Amino acid sequence: MGLIDYWHIARRRWVIIAVAVVLGLIGAFGYLRTTPATYTASSSMYVSMATGTSVNDSYQGGLAAQQRIRSYLDLATSATVAQRTIDDRGLKMSVGELRGKIKADSPPASTIVVISVTDATAQGARDLADAVVAQFRQLIAELETIEKNAAPAARVAVVDKAELPSGPTAPQSKRILALGLLAGLALGGLAAFVRDRTDRTLRTSTDLAAVLADPIPGGAGYRSRVPVLGVIDAGRPGAPDETRRLRTRLTRSGESDTILTTSLSGRSEPEVAAALAKSFADTGSRVVLVDADTSNRSVTKTISEPTAGLVAVLRDAVPIAEVLTGLPGANAALLPLGEADDRTQDLLASDRFAAVLAKLRTDYDHVVVQVAPVVAAADAIAVAPLCDHTVGVVTLGATTIPQLRGALATFGDNRLSGAVAYTRPVRGLRRLIRRLRI
Repeated sequence: MGLIDYWHIARRRWVIIAVAVVLGLIGAFGYLRTTPATYTASSSMYVSMATGTSVNDSYQGGLAAQQRIRSYLDLATSATVAQRTIDDRGLKMSVGELRGKIKADSPPASTIVVISVTDATAQGARDLADAVVAQFRQLIAELETIEKNAAPAARVAVVDKAELPSGPTAPQSKRILALGLLAGLALGGLAAFVRDRTDRTLRTSTDLAAVLADPIPGGAGYRSRVPVLGVIDAGRPGAPDETRRLRTRLTRSGESDTILTTSLSGRSEPEVAAALAKSFADTGSRVVLVDADTSNRSVTKTISEPTAGLVAVLRDAVPIAEVLTGLPGANAALLPLGEADDRTQDLLASDRFAAVLAKLRTDYDHVVVQVAPVVAAADAIAVAPLCDHTVGVVTLGATTIPQLRGALATFGDNRLSGAVAYTRPVRGLRRLIRRLRI
């Protein structure tokens, strides 16, 4: 993969990256809020030796002072200095705790000693630094005094006294927030890449067209390309216009058309068949919608289903005219399914159903037939040869590429006039998730 591919992944999955960045910043902010602030006060001292006044004496004294610096640094953080400071200030802490607060350092090739002390407050850090420096200077004076009442061989003079810190030295807010941001970007980018590589869900009509253009291994038939006839988003105002475009693509001038709709997804989408029938009726044509869907989501499941319907007609129990009813919200007829049983699928594959369709052709300009999904029943395979057009409905956001390929391999894409990309009407969080491609 090249940089362009990663850029495309970032654009598709930007929400995941953004959420990870926000979580990283929240984590960094939480760390800053829960970590106690510490202040550091520092004092610098100059180490000199008691020598003569000649240039050579001064040079030798400087070398001697530099040689002592390493030992002085160890003494500054020693237990002796810590214990004396505790005793002098009456501090309620252990020697180890105080030693952990003291740090001594010296610039290279110099006789400067810098003692830094940390504390929970700025005032405490400054006072503690002054106390440590005082005890350190006293200890050096004692150690460097060879004879009683004699001057010490080395002298430690304060150059800069400890000042009140202007702000905390830890935690470092900018650094922690930057680390949180970088961690969020890294984890978000990784999560976006993994999600993009493992997500097999069809989310756009472009995704659908790409799958339909590929050969289906083991399919019952193969055509170079199955067109996408329409993109219907039931939750948007433009859905009726898309249905009209689908109607136009399926219309044969001067002929009575029989159109079969079936789902290539896991469940039926009878709304497409109903919308198509209503669209044909809006042109003034005589239209009948035949509900032959034996799944749990047929057209007539949402209305008061009569006791008799297509099943009764196929059993020669009643004539067609007695079971026809009106399609709610449209000037079209509806032939409901009726009470289905285990033999209903066999009846749909029989000559009786072919005769029913032939009769409806003579009475109506357009016959729209809705059957169960390809993966749920063999009805679509049996009924497709009886119809002029077969439209496969693919539900975006709920259909995976393997599911679609399996349906095409079972049904045979050479039987399809085309496919319709359909989006269910959803609201709230589910709609937001779908739109953001999470």
